[in-house]
Amino acid sequence: MILTQKFYERSPLKVAPEILGKVLVRNISGQIISGRIVEVEAYIAFIDEAAHSFRGKTKANYPLFGKAGVAYVHSIHMQQCLDIVTEVEDVPGSVLIRALEPLEGIELMKQHRGKENLKDLTTGPGKLCKALSITKEFNGVDVTNKESGLYFLDDGVSIPPKDLVVTKRIGLSKAADFEYRFCIKTSSYLSKRVS
Repeated sequence: MILTQKFYERSPLKVAPEILGKVLVRNISGQIISGRIVEVEAYIAFIDEAAHSFRGKTKANYPLFGKAGVAYVHSIHMQQCLDIVTEVEDVPGSVLIRALEPLEGIELMKQHRGKENLKDLTTGPGKLCKALSITKEFNGVDVTNKESGLYFLDDGVSIPPKDLVVTKRIGLSKAADFEYRFCIKTSSYLSKRVS
């Protein structure tokens, strides 16, 4: 079942742990590439200095200020990254998709990444965008619409609470102490292992 707008119309701190275990799907002309979400980070509206929305609305970050369930694709260190907009309009929260466990279209992922090792394909936000061919053209796309070519599915897999862990976010200089990174601690596909 595709995740609906209602799923995203909540605080990023509610969406983030619940999106773990869901499936990110990229449809490229009928070819499906997908992965199970194993790591995310929440970014909070107005108070979170690390959030791209903190300094206000710009030409680049405008999707964050729109409706929930929309993709925000942005560049960090010359790599594309994917956030999903949460909350309601003008409350610019989001959840960054940090890592996936590859499921379908693995050969295509390998081609896109130029890598053979499964663990090299989607263990980071830039890596997974390259593996799934998620580019800036998806900035502002409605991920609750299956026709968009980028969407999220609930396939019935549930993650036991004992397998979830919350840590500080990775690689931030601002708001670095907030524990807004959510992971499936048993996964082999995290961008950084949890202790």
